[in-house]
Amino acid sequence: MLKNFNKLLATSLITVILIGCGGGSSTNSKNTTNNKNSNNEYEARASNIPYLKQNHSKYSQAGSSMTPAPAKDASKLSIDWTIEANSEEGAKKLAEHINFMVNKLKNGATPRAWDKLFLMEAYMKQNHYYTTSVERDGKLVVISKVAKNRCAYDVISAHSDAVSGDFFGRGVINKDYSSIAENILNSSECSSLKSSIESFISTHKKSRGMR
Repeated sequence: MLKNFNKLLATSLITVILIGCGGGSSTNSKNTTNNKNSNNEYEARASNIPYLKQNHSKYSQAGSSMTPAPAKDASKLSIDWTIEANSEEGAKKLAEHINFMVNKLKNGATPRAWDKLFLMEAYMKQNHYYTTSVERDGKLVVISKVAKNRCAYDVISAHSDAVSGDFFGRGVINKDYSSIAENILNSSECSSLKSSIESFISTHKKSRGMR
C-alpha cells in the first residue's frame, strides 16, 4: 500500500512540474493568440482603418467627384494630395490615420511587414529620406510628401498609386505590392541604397498575417 502511495505521489509531482513548465501549452498558446488578436483589433481602431475602409468611396479629389489622386512632380520629388471628404468627421478620420501611421514609422514600427513596398517606405521614413505634412481644413485634407532622393520618391510614388487606385478606388487594403518594390529596389535610382534596404527588409520582414 505504501508502494502504491509513493507511486501516486510521484505521478502527481510530475504532473505539477509539467504544468509549471508549460505542460499547459494549449491554454498558454490560446491566451497568446487572443492577446495578439486584441492588439491587432485595437491598432486597427486606433488607426481608423475600419472606418476608412467602410467609407472609402466618400472621399474625392477636391472640387470634383473623381477618386482622389496624387499630384506628382518628379523634378521636385514631391507628391501632393488635396482630398475632400463628405463630412468633417471623415476628414478628421483620414488626417488622424495618416498622422498615426507617420508616428508609427518614426518610432521604428514596420506596418504590413509582409509587404516589401511598405518595408521600403518604413526604411525611407526611419532614415529621414522623405518628409510628410498633413493639414485639415473642414472637409479638406492636404497631404504633402517630399523625398530627398529619387529612390525614396519612387517608393512613396508607388505607395500613392496603390492608395489612389486600390484603396480609394476599390476599398482594397490587403494587396501585396512586393513585386513593385522589387522593381524599384533593382532600379539604378536605388543602387547606392540597395544593400542597406535589403538588410532592413531581411531584418524586419514577417510572414503574412503576423505583425
